[in-house]
Amino acid sequence: MFQAVRAISLSENEHIRHRIYDIYSDFVKFVDPKGFIMDYLIQNRIVSEELAEQLCGIATRQERCRAMLHELLNSGKPRAFVILRKALEEHHDFIVHMIDKATTGAF
Repeated sequence: MFQAVRAISLSENEHIRHRIYDIYSDFVKFVDPKGFIMDYLIQNRIVSEELAEQLCGIATRQERCRAMLHELLNSGKPRAFVILRKALEEHHDFIVHMIDKATTGAF
């Protein structure tokens, strides 16, 4: 018997998550979550103040960024990457452009 293959519809959050991972090296190279981005994530209840303090206490920008992405991926928050993209619009419009133009890779 043949089983129908259904296309899996990804949410907006999942599309953005995939696209961020498609540009992961540039994202880590240019984005520092310390400051406005972390404040925006706190304001929108994506991360707690305690987690933000832990992340911002990491020594290098790249490691902070990697740790933030890891936390967002494992947070289970259904709009975490939508909110992150919105925060990036404020100070990192070139990264937003890269996210929007990235092809959605397979995960």
